[in-house]
Amino acid sequence: MQGHKGIHWPDYYHPRHAQLHVSNELLIEVDAPPVWSLLVHAPYWPSWSNSKTSVQILNGDGVELTKGSLFRWKTTGMNFTCTVVEYVPNHRIAWRGKCGEVDMYHAWLIEPNDKGCRVITESTQRGGLTWLTRYFNTSRIASYHHKWLKQIQQQTCDT
Repeated sequence: MQGHKGIHWPDYYHPRHAQLHVSNELLIEVDAPPVWSLLVHAPYWPSWSNSKTSVQILNGDGVELTKGSLFRWKTTGMNFTCTVVEYVPNHRIAWRGKCGEVDMYHAWLIEPNDKGCRVITESTQRGGLTWLTRYFNTSRIASYHHKWLKQIQQQTCDT
């Protein structure tokens, strides 16, 4: 597993060391700034759909992710505490997180092109029961990320 060449993987989280790796991408026909705005305004992610998730930024202004932001992200059955470790406005954001013994890394890359931008998201997990749960969680996470990309696309088209 290599991962997208544009993602700056910390060695520990690199797909070649991961027990689980998920990659999704979507062409969105808008420029990068509206996509970026949706990604960094994390507390609003659950409002895009009837999601059973919640996001709470624990430092800073509590509204927008920045480098060093600490946030809690609750999804079905998981409660991650995450830290934003990479932040290049309108281009890339990534965070690492922990839920029990599971370590995760989630990166987003926005690549402008003549039709708008290609949005790439990749996530890795290792530790805990990931060695076992990867057999059913990989497709579930890929589906969740695909829906997330489609929601970003819908949100940017609605504005």
